[in-house]
Amino acid sequence: MAMRTIRLPRRGKLSPAGILLWYMRALAVYYFVSGLNHWAMIIGLTGDFGAAPTHWQVAHIYFAVVELAAALGLWFGASWGVAAWLFCAVAELVMMNGFTELFGQSWPTTVFHAGTILVYIGLAWWSGSPGNTGEVLRLPED
Repeated sequence: MAMRTIRLPRRGKLSPAGILLWYMRALAVYYFVSGLNHWAMIIGLTGDFGAAPTHWQVAHIYFAVVELAAALGLWFGASWGVAAWLFCAVAELVMMNGFTELFGQSWPTTVFHAGTILVYIGLAWWSGSPGNTGEVLRLPED
């Protein structure tokens, strides 16, 4: 089986699928840095992980693993990367809005995640396949 790659135009206007891919890559950079930040907390570089409440410890571990996986998948334009990203975004939305007594409420976080999801939906719709972004970004077999 031949390896399939994503080819973007060298000059001129990007296609909707190309714009979607670059949006996903921008999200990948954010989630890569965020995942590393959670790992820094876990190993003690940016705070005392052991002194944090248990619910925050669980959240840090979850996001340290899933955000890095999401970053990798988003960078490569994989549909599983989108799923992992949505798990991260929705989990943080639920944390910050459904369990405010445990995690507090952060409107910037809420606006960021809701906004990125809405932009993704718009770009996926524009590119022609909101149900399966991975298929839009793959080239047909030669």
